Amino acid sequence: MHLPSILGIATLSLSGISTALAIEGEPNINAPLVQQHLRNREKLIALEKTHRQDHIFRQSLSPTAKRADEIVEAIRQDEIDHYWRVAGTLNEEERFAGEVFPLARPYISNTTLWRVIKRMPKGALLHAHLSAMLPYEKIVEIIINTEGMVISASQSLDTADAKQNATITFSHNNDTLSTTQSKIDASDYIPKTEIPVKDAATSFEGGEAGFIEFIRSKTTIPPEESIRHELGVDEIWRRFQACFGPADTMLQYEPVVRKFYQKLFEDLTSDGINWVEIRSGGSSGKLVHDGNEDIDPDLDAWWHVLVEEIEKFKATELGKNFLGARIIWSDARIKNRASITKSMKIALQRKQNFPELFSGYDLVAQEDLGRPLSDLAPELIWFRQQTEALNLTIPYFFHAGETLGDGNSTDLNLFDAVLFNTRRIGHSFSLYKHPNLIHQVIEQSVMVEVCPISNEVLRLNEDVLHHPLPAMIAHGIPTAISNDDPVILGQDVAGLSYDFYEAIQAFDNIGLAGLTERQLKAVSSSRVELSTPGCLPLAHAYAHDLCILPGNEGLKEASQRKCGGRRGSPVEPRNYGLLPED
Repeated sequence: MHLPSILGIATLSLSGISTALAIEGEPNINAPLVQQHLRNREKLIALEKTHRQDHIFRQSLSPTAKRADEIVEAIRQDEIDHYWRVAGTLNEEERFAGEVFPLARPYISNTTLWRVIKRMPKGALLHAHLSAMLPYEKIVEIIINTEGMVISASQSLDTADAKQNATITFSHNNDTLSTTQSKIDASDYIPKTEIPVKDAATSFEGGEAGFIEFIRSKTTIPPEESIRHELGVDEIWRRFQACFGPADTMLQYEPVVRKFYQKLFEDLTSDGINWVEIRSGGSSGKLVHDGNEDIDPDLDAWWHVLVEEIEKFKATELGKNFLGARIIWSDARIKNRASITKSMKIALQRKQNFPELFSGYDLVAQEDLGRPLSDLAPELIWFRQQTEALNLTIPYFFHAGETLGDGNSTDLNLFDAVLFNTRRIGHSFSLYKHPNLIHQVIEQSVMVEVCPISNEVLRLNEDVLHHPLPAMIAHGIPTAISNDDPVILGQDVAGLSYDFYEAIQAFDNIGLAGLTERQLKAVSSSRVELSTPGCLPLAHAYAHDLCILPGNEGLKEASQRKCGGRRGSPVEPRNYGLLPED
């Protein structure tokens, strides 16, 4: 049969139907079936929310807390509509809420939501690695002004390629240097020649600012590299791990280490963090005392300094509400069995000598290329047996599931972590793929330390909108937001504000109340007893009225602050209809 005939039959048939049926009325929002659908919709949404991690907390919010949550949500939505939703032009790329962090970062500080997040108490930071916590320009400034600090390079730094390929090392030298060289970027520089850092910085191309920028290039991942997701996970991890070499050599000389800790605690406290648990230990803890050049063989020396600096900071005005810091002893999972066992023995000794300082044990570095937890079962079971025999409490806080895999060894680390009774899991990016394991994590109250910006920069998700955090929260998995390695990965600050901002701005179901509940759980998970006098202000700030500023005057201020408008221009302050006008 020819196509025109088929079309003709179809036309005749449709024409016959149209004359036989009478169409009555118009769609009506008030129709009983429509209203029934809308009621069923609300019930279904409400039922799902009962499974959320923050459901019970939201039911207990005070009127002040609910109002704060509403105000912040209004600010967020207003800025999505009027600040972030900007079409691209010939001179500027398109801007949108949730775009990749390195591109969004320059715009974030113009927003009212950012100012609210900066003021918010953060409570506990549970997942951060020591040598990647304080901006390197601050450490370099300390080093430049510390007598006897020297720098050396594996080759001359006279070309761009040489700067990129060279290895640099910081150390302390008491002696008068015999060399007359003062320019580390001179073409006649002799490799591994030590030059006073102050001289190297002053004579560097571009002066001290150029020197600091060079150090940043060796210790951070620049935005143009962090967005190259097409190059894959292994490539960015090679770049990432290379940053730790020079960074670790910065933190060995005692006067530098002491000033480093004071600056770090100042920055954490200024961002509303009152408690921090730091991954360190296995490859750290090498201390050169004031006026010396050699590392102290006493393995307690580094930790004595840390304890002293914690107490020193707590005695200051800024540190009066700082509750302290603990160390999660961390070994590189790529080490051989003998090295890991040796480090475990050192960890046990340190726990005996500093029972209040060390809170747990972890295995770190790239999971995909390191030993899976199942491979280290003999060592991990032996370690647990030793802690029991010595009457020590050293729970596991394993990195696990930091992968795109589904069923590979990194993904399956999650099962081992749960079987080893891990107290918390770092990243747990692939957990949402395992329904039975999710149930066990919830039943065992295992908290996930979520690091949104880290996961994005290390190419697990293209941007925050693709992060599994909302799925974890929706399933009821306990989560806390952390920052991992902030000064290497682009936040370039010690605090949590950027990761907090990314989470609240990207996801509609989190809000101020959701952030608050995350960190209240973090405070509890950090094993700080909320009943102790020192913790009452922190517990009050979280559990009662979500203070943005003392006395809640910050609620109104936050609702009326100016935010950046299109292309960064200011817009008129808004009341958002939630507070009475003056």
